[in-house]
Amino acid sequence: MEPDAAERERLIREGLDALGEWSDPLGKLREVVHLVEKIIVLEGSFDERFLSLPRRVIETAMQSHQRYFPLAGNRFAFVANGGDPDTVRAGNETVLEGRLDDATFTFERDVAAGIEDLAGRLGSIVYFAGAGTFANKADRLRRLVERLGGGEASLEAARLAKADQAAELVREFPELEGYIGAEYARLAGYPEAVCAAIAEQYLPDSARGPLPATEPGRVLAAADKIDVLDVSFSLGHKPTGSRDPYGLRRAAIGLCRLATEGGLAIPRELLRDDVGEFVEERFEGFLDVPVEFVRAARAASVRDLGSVARLATALAALPDERLEPIHTAYIRASRLGEKENAAERLDPKLLTEPAEQDVASALEQVEPEITSALETADFEAAVEAGAKLGPVLHRFFEEVLVMAEDPRIRENRLRLLLEVRDTLRALGDLAQIPR
Repeated sequence: MEPDAAERERLIREGLDALGEWSDPLGKLREVVHLVEKIIVLEGSFDERFLSLPRRVIETAMQSHQRYFPLAGNRFAFVANGGDPDTVRAGNETVLEGRLDDATFTFERDVAAGIEDLAGRLGSIVYFAGAGTFANKADRLRRLVERLGGGEASLEAARLAKADQAAELVREFPELEGYIGAEYARLAGYPEAVCAAIAEQYLPDSARGPLPATEPGRVLAAADKIDVLDVSFSLGHKPTGSRDPYGLRRAAIGLCRLATEGGLAIPRELLRDDVGEFVEERFEGFLDVPVEFVRAARAASVRDLGSVARLATALAALPDERLEPIHTAYIRASRLGEKENAAERLDPKLLTEPAEQDVASALEQVEPEITSALETADFEAAVEAGAKLGPVLHRFFEEVLVMAEDPRIRENRLRLLLEVRDTLRALGDLAQIPR
């Protein structure tokens, strides 16, 4: 008997290594460590006829319930808790062949039906209480894919993405969803771009998991995550504290990664307000910048999720001597401009002081520069353009009495300050950044 878990794991790994290259695709080693005390690592085999099954089907049948470890070819390894090796081996081989027989039967039935037939059954399978059927979800995915700019491969993948929810093999092995749908699409002759997208639709499935390798896969994965979040939030299933039974934080982080690492343009308008706020909050722990810059960038007038992240990074990278003038200009213009009633629109004729005329001239130059830079995602240029307002506004406050006795001049100057605020607001709510 070995009471120490770390030593049990070492012994198991040592035994597995001795049998050759092994794998643990479903992460069963940790479970096995805590299921055995008298460790015997053995090798078994199964009939080679089962090698006609997709490899992942074989591995899932091995691991899902039996916690076996795949070896090359028709071999597998398992950890026994003592007993006669030959007897234990024979028993485990019999169990695995039974499971592979079942998997073969269900796989062949699914293939005989075909992916189109499976997709046609989705109208009778409830996706989520209150959210309709999987057929309804497929329709939503297609609409989302269109709005994400997906092409024909993405649209076709969206139509077939959930077909394997009607597959017998997925009912037996839920871990195969997505993967087996892609296999059925390949067997039906669909283009590889469609098949790959179906296989990649749930990626990334963890905070550090791999991203989809194909563009159609990234588009479909984003659409699926948006739909999951939208449906869950609309039904009131928001995460509370550490509870997140629907994996919504994982879905939100996945969207953030698709938008940044994956380079996918995900329009912010696709996300309902509460979903958008929830997703963008993930940037605060995801990006390697102080949270204040993320909060500032979230208020910016940028169109897509990735731009929020890149703007936050650009603001955080700005040297203090360049950030300080923008920050000061924004804060002073906001505080004073919002203090009293301002004119509805700026009247250039009432700008009598050179310093205030310079501010107005600078605004005419800076505002389109910021807008253009943001539209082309040149965030460094946008921030640099905003910095031009710092010196002229400093001079304005030095030389101009904002609260002039003449109410028309006073209100016009307040409007000028609000226009400074609104112009810089395109870069975000700079008041979030402490100075």
